Amino acid sequence: MTRSRRWRKAIVATLLGWAAGFVATSPFQIVEVLRNSGPNFPLLVSALGYGFAVWLLITFAGVAMIWICAVLPIALFVPAHWLLEHRAWVIIASMGLSLLLVGYKVHVWTHFYHDGVGLMNFWIYACFAVVFSGVTAYCYLRFLSREQTA
Repeated sequence: MTRSRRWRKAIVATLLGWAAGFVATSPFQIVEVLRNSGPNFPLLVSALGYGFAVWLLITFAGVAMIWICAVLPIALFVPAHWLLEHRAWVIIASMGLSLLLVGYKVHVWTHFYHDGVGLMNFWIYACFAVVFSGVTAYCYLRFLSREQTA
């Protein structure tokens, strides 16, 4: 498989992972909007639209950064046969590293110091990161295995 073909497969896998992560975290967004909007229905509809639009942009920016920094170099420089030989480890490592990255960025350890930091931000980003990285790795490896057998 050529590098340009692997590049295109990485883009498709990343977009599928992004969509899966967005769908998986939508209930979090709905709960947040319901909690903040109260019983006012027009405010609820407006807040749902704004909430989903902001979440869509935040996740897209994060996915674009991860794609440039992680997915693209792996797709271009790591041999496909090595990724396919270590398929389970690649998926588990991508999910674990994304969870560690989210924990570092959200400063999850400060919750244990009881300084008033809630974990809601951690859970929503952690859910997105794990689903995104798992689906992206799975789809990319699936694309690679199809190309190897074809």
